Amino acid sequence: MKAALLVEPRVLAHREIPDPRPEVTDVAVRLDAVGICGSDVHVHDGVANWNLGTDGRPVPLGRQSQILGHEMVGRVVETGGAVEDLAPGDRVVLDQGINCASRGRPSGDWCEYCATGFSHHCVDYEEHGITGLPGGFADCISIPAVNAIPIVGDVSAEVAALTEPLGCVVHHLRLAERQALRYRFGAADRRDRIRSVAIFGLGPSGQLFGRALRNLIGFEGRIFVADPSDPKRRMAVESFEATAVESGPDLAKDILERTGGRGCEMVVDACGSPSAWIDFARIVRKQSTVILYGYGRDRGNAGSLDALQWRGAGLVTSSGASGPIDADGRPELYRTCLDHLQCGRVVVNDLISHRYHRLEDLDRALGSDPKTSGYLKGVLLRSDG
Repeated sequence: MKAALLVEPRVLAHREIPDPRPEVTDVAVRLDAVGICGSDVHVHDGVANWNLGTDGRPVPLGRQSQILGHEMVGRVVETGGAVEDLAPGDRVVLDQGINCASRGRPSGDWCEYCATGFSHHCVDYEEHGITGLPGGFADCISIPAVNAIPIVGDVSAEVAALTEPLGCVVHHLRLAERQALRYRFGAADRRDRIRSVAIFGLGPSGQLFGRALRNLIGFEGRIFVADPSDPKRRMAVESFEATAVESGPDLAKDILERTGGRGCEMVVDACGSPSAWIDFARIVRKQSTVILYGYGRDRGNAGSLDALQWRGAGLVTSSGASGPIDADGRPELYRTCLDHLQCGRVVVNDLISHRYHRLEDLDRALGSDPKTSGYLKGVLLRSDG
């Protein structure tokens, strides 16, 4: 089969490699669509490398190349001997995370994270397309059958490919509500209800946060959004009735004035920008919740962490889309978010700005295109899905 291997930063080698053969509890899946995630771009550019060795250090690409791509949709082409609930031809969304259920352990032997709905933090967690296991930028992949969620209905492959990013967003919002120090969407006491949310960064994740807040949670308060891109701000205003604020030195002042000095009870970092991080500390209300979603560096500059500390804020950090595990070993959150997409509760078609049809297109899909002004979300389409 063909695969695109990242052999060094910004260098993809397009090669023929052996077809994967499924183990007894696995399935082989031919990929129909794979979303291009910001994480893929970070690894491609050499900014990040989550393939860690036994010493906890990143394994250089020169020693172990990587097949990226983790937002995967495809069709089963072969099943292992013990797989009874999937058959060749079945359309599936793939959970890239390998957890206790993926490894075939009895539920009584699951680690404390998998047993309590945090399978993304499994003590033996690995991810296809992220931590060194082969991902979706290839013709085919072999993966545990419990990581394959059947698609029921005629949802397109490109829309289904956004199950994983939507799952990440919904999981963070669930945890924010569960772990809140004070302010919640459903608080019985109106004084403890979230009135205003601010989203920094309006890439696909920022847009999904706003849509999930409106259409899944039913939040009716103000959602402030900030992003340097006028089209992205307009999309947020039109799709989830956001209140756009101009990026710049007066951003925090503007939000404070619009909230009567109160500030926001929830802030979402969907960009990872150090400049945005500084603004967080200026607009969060005491005991508010800050969701760190976007991958960022140098967030501690200019004393911003210290400033946030004195607000008594609660932080919700990396949680991924692999949350609770259903009785059949499959991820509940993927099923739920796939249903949201199939039923149109969350519309995502307009988020896909770039479509690619060949593995060779990944050179620009991961390289030049994400840096252009009109880019929002790319999807690699290997069939009509």
